[in-house]
Amino acid sequence: MQQDPSIWISEDVAGQLGLKHEGPPFKIMPLKELVYEVLRDGEPNDIIVLPFFRKFSELLNHIRERGINGPVLIYTKEEIMPMNLLDLASEGVVFMDSSRFSRLMITGFINFLFRTQKDHVRSRVSARDKGPRAARPPQNPEEIEDLFRVVMKKRTRIVLSCQFRENLPTLNVSCELIEMVGEIESKIILDKFNPEEFTGLYKQMGKGAPLTGFIATDNESMGFQLKLASPIHAGRLTVFLPDFVYEQKRKFFRVEPDPKQPVKLHILPENDPSKSFLVQDISEGGFGLKTPYKNLEKEITYPFALDLPQKGIILGRASVVFKGDQGADMIDYGLEISLHNADLQQLRHYVFKRQAGILAAIRDLSL
Repeated sequence: MQQDPSIWISEDVAGQLGLKHEGPPFKIMPLKELVYEVLRDGEPNDIIVLPFFRKFSELLNHIRERGINGPVLIYTKEEIMPMNLLDLASEGVVFMDSSRFSRLMITGFINFLFRTQKDHVRSRVSARDKGPRAARPPQNPEEIEDLFRVVMKKRTRIVLSCQFRENLPTLNVSCELIEMVGEIESKIILDKFNPEEFTGLYKQMGKGAPLTGFIATDNESMGFQLKLASPIHAGRLTVFLPDFVYEQKRKFFRVEPDPKQPVKLHILPENDPSKSFLVQDISEGGFGLKTPYKNLEKEITYPFALDLPQKGIILGRASVVFKGDQGADMIDYGLEISLHNADLQQLRHYVFKRQAGILAAIRDLSL
């Protein structure tokens, strides 16, 4: 039977709206707990009500990557006009200003959205078996165990990222899952690290910090976070299985350029003169930018020139796959790139060399 959508609402917003935790469809909880529960258990048509905070667009990106496409309401105490308001509106984000709308109007609107989403879900019940359904990331322990069992069987490489200190760039490593342990296989053992010295550096400097990871296949890429389960032994990491995984676009090692030798991007927008930016992070699949410039649009492809240190200029085309408001008049972009094979080899060489430079910097600091 098709489950009705839920209304996820943060505890502080519910209190200001006079809502009490009376069971379905409301799921009221503190903000941090709500974020965790939504990303773990949220359904495609759920409604999410959040207070306004500076990096809400980053959370919105994770919600959408998880396949949760229902309305997101941002409750504010005054009028908020983000620079990318139209983009947010097209993604189903609604700002509810309590200085303009009464509590009754806001709760009425939430109930209206619930009825709309409920009708939308039920209208699809009769057609749900007529065609193939999009795969949903596994969210219960059994599904997650099955996913990692397949990873172990196929010997798929796992990519992990860790930033040992705030003033250091992120180090990326790859490894293999060699064993699942525990009474219900709740832990996994990671080995065959590249670079091999990662576990030693992590033991010395990481202090058990959570590791961000992803598994990329030809068809999908799944992200997750891992927590250390026991002390490092014999160059292996024993970590708990993640509580949830999420779909993401990342498929390649990503490195942060050396601030002393920045990577410069020159791009030609549709209706503006060419613009130049410093690249925030880069991989053979694309790069990230953070800039006050707001006229790059999602799903639009732009010609670009990339100035790689000691490599020269490479030319290609880039499509905007992510655009988010980071506050303080800054826009966060993610771009996917298409290059000639010779230029792609140049970029791969840069990423490899930069990864080696990051490792050397961390190694020297640990001495």
